[in-house]
Amino acid sequence: GCFNSPYPYALKHNPFAYYGSACPSQVVPFTHFAGDMATNVPRLVWITPDLCHDGHDCSNGVVDQWLTQTVPTILASDAWQDNGVLIITWDEGEDNANSVLTLVIRADPVNHQSSQPYDHYSLLATIEDQLGVPRLGQAANAKPMTDLLATVPPQLPKSSS
Repeated sequence: GCFNSPYPYALKHNPFAYYGSACPSQVVPFTHFAGDMATNVPRLVWITPDLCHDGHDCSNGVVDQWLTQTVPTILASDAWQDNGVLIITWDEGEDNANSVLTLVIRADPVNHQSSQPYDHYSLLATIEDQLGVPRLGQAANAKPMTDLLATVPPQLPKSSS
């Protein structure tokens, strides 16, 4: 894996670092982000912020500034505008229930909100289902976030009578 990674993030926040005996060539530093978003991106792009921008070592204001700079680049990309989904989640909460905020942002104009309880295994199950790969570990029994990814039916034109 990427156990000696030069990238300034906690290894445990990048699940792809654990695949295989060598660091996959697709695991690249965030400095590649803008260029990568301007080209043909793969079906899944996983961004692991560094320890400051993930909220562990810096203030919420610093994290907010990073998101304010990063999210518009994603939303302007062809990949996102072509039926893309942006998922932003935190890895832990401050309360005893360890509730975390997860945002699922879609290109369609309809707002979606779920009353379903989800966890990180639900997110993993959702990603695995979308990629058509078998579910790993606890994700095998998790409820995927399908209500947040459901296709919005096309709107029929209103008749003028």
